[in-house]
Amino acid sequence: MLALIAFVVATPVAAQSVVVSPSAATISMTVYRDPYRGEGSINRNWPGGYALITETRTINIPAGESVIRFEGVSEGLFPETAIVTGLPNGVREKNRDARLLSAAGLVDAYLKRQVTLTRTDRATGKVREQTALVTSGPDGGVILETEGGVEALRCTGLPERMRYGGLPKDLSAKPTLSVITNSTRAVKATVTLSYIAGGFDWQANYVLNAGKFADDHQIDMDVFGWLTIANGGAQSFPGTNLMAVAGKPNRVGNAALPKAPLPQLVLKCWPAQRTHEVPFTLPYTEYADEDFAYDEEIQVESARLFALPMAAPPPPPAPVAAVVAEQEDLGDLKLYRVPERVDVNAKGQKQVAMIVQPKAGFRRVYKGQSIYNGWHQPLLNLSPALVGENKKEKGLGLPLPSGQGMVFENADMGNQLVGEITVKDRAIGDDIDWFLPATPAVRVNTTLATQTKKSRSYRLVLSNSNPFAVSAEIKFPDTLRNLPKGMRRDDGIPTWFVTVPANDSSDITVEVPLQ
Repeated sequence: MLALIAFVVATPVAAQSVVVSPSAATISMTVYRDPYRGEGSINRNWPGGYALITETRTINIPAGESVIRFEGVSEGLFPETAIVTGLPNGVREKNRDARLLSAAGLVDAYLKRQVTLTRTDRATGKVREQTALVTSGPDGGVILETEGGVEALRCTGLPERMRYGGLPKDLSAKPTLSVITNSTRAVKATVTLSYIAGGFDWQANYVLNAGKFADDHQIDMDVFGWLTIANGGAQSFPGTNLMAVAGKPNRVGNAALPKAPLPQLVLKCWPAQRTHEVPFTLPYTEYADEDFAYDEEIQVESARLFALPMAAPPPPPAPVAAVVAEQEDLGDLKLYRVPERVDVNAKGQKQVAMIVQPKAGFRRVYKGQSIYNGWHQPLLNLSPALVGENKKEKGLGLPLPSGQGMVFENADMGNQLVGEITVKDRAIGDDIDWFLPATPAVRVNTTLATQTKKSRSYRLVLSNSNPFAVSAEIKFPDTLRNLPKGMRRDDGIPTWFVTVPANDSSDITVEVPLQ
């Protein structure tokens, strides 16, 4: 009896793919400042801060193994920080698809692979196609190997372009985080993705309306602060619950990641003449885009390539704020929550009102230091400072995050810009000194009066060319002895406190010991 044995070979079932669109997500974003920027401005090309982004999406998960693809995540995503919750059986594997579809990305993906090169004869209009091997690129030019030898793309003078055989599987149109999961049955689940991403930053931009200064140098100043959020990435986040954290959390640095927008495809050519025939100043030709730059388009391209970067626009004037970010305590830090959903657009900035404090009490004081230990500055222009206290009874009494500010003063022609200031972090109760640019209207002329082996005597003449009196404070070395009349120690430092009438001057003589 012949026994028949049937062998059944099991065919592995491919994992099913589930693509989650960013438009279906509820997004929350908390932005942290660049901890190394200080009081400087935001890097507009790639901000040095980071953000905690949380996206909640409802998806249909099929039975069996499936790949969940979260499209539209920030390209600055740190994959080791990504947390996915809500999947029935958790996450088995996690991948960050960092290669984005672009002209440069395609060339990079086709290195050592064949493409079709299409060229058009300008005179006859005849189109010729040939096979070429991409041997180098995309940074610094695309080198091709054809039947005629080795050449560079776009260097023949003919309109030409490359045609690719297909889209590589590892290229994605959007930054994507994919996870592999396994479910025993088909289920509809609410999934939350949280991660930290670089390429974000924020700062405060202040608009200060000083009105008119009183004769006693006191002023009630309207203090308005913008919360400015910067997104340096190519991904937009519509309808976001936006927050910003003031302070410096203790964050350990991560390994550097590529700034995911791949560089533009830059094509370079070299002269075809012999060495002695090439003019010394002849540069190579450079095209920045995939499309061929015809003669009539070259001027446009050159203007874009070599134009100087635009300066950041000044903060808008203080409006009547309809929406103001709400301040909350976050441990030792401060959190500012925008009460409405906002759009955080790609390569853009979002501004929301965060501080509205009318009639804050300040006074204008001219400050400087003309004499140092052992030497002096003959002529010194003093800097006007807006001096105040961050207290509720003075009209403030709230945390003031660091940033930039502009000071306006009422004039006959309306509000006029007085100058720009740098604001440092100030807690409640701190003293405030906001310095404006130095002015020659109030200056100190210092001359050496007498000198011995043990000391030097200096005569200081403080002149005021303003049509109003000014209040001034001038610091001296802490070794100063025999303090003259009108001088006293402020926090242990000898300081000359003086009020100079309009179009007048005051003088003082001090003795500095030699060390």
